[in-house]
Amino acid sequence: MKLQKILVVGSEIPEPLKRVLSEVNAKVSQVLDGNTAIERAQHEIFDAALLISTGEEMDLAETVFNLSDVSGAMELIILSDQTNTASSAISKELLAELVSSASVMTTQDLQSRFKGS
Repeated sequence: MKLQKILVVGSEIPEPLKRVLSEVNAKVSQVLDGNTAIERAQHEIFDAALLISTGEEMDLAETVFNLSDVSGAMELIILSDQTNTASSAISKELLAELVSSASVMTTQDLQSRFKGS
């Protein structure tokens, strides 16, 4: 599936990721936290959500599970080379196993994914 409309969750988009998104002409909407991401996903259709950081109120696991419930068709990509996701009792890799629409990628993996779509 080609990723054209992407919801980025995090207060800052790292420069390498900005370049990747720009290269593929993705339409990007950015939100600061997991709660806002869930609200946006309830009202708009996105091809994917890139999880950089999820804020203070909701940890990574809660954000992934809630986004999956709201939009099962949306691909959830947890960026593993970012260290500022709220701590979660569940590892990023286990989340990807538990939620079929979730995957863990580095920015470089994501760039390869876009080039292949």
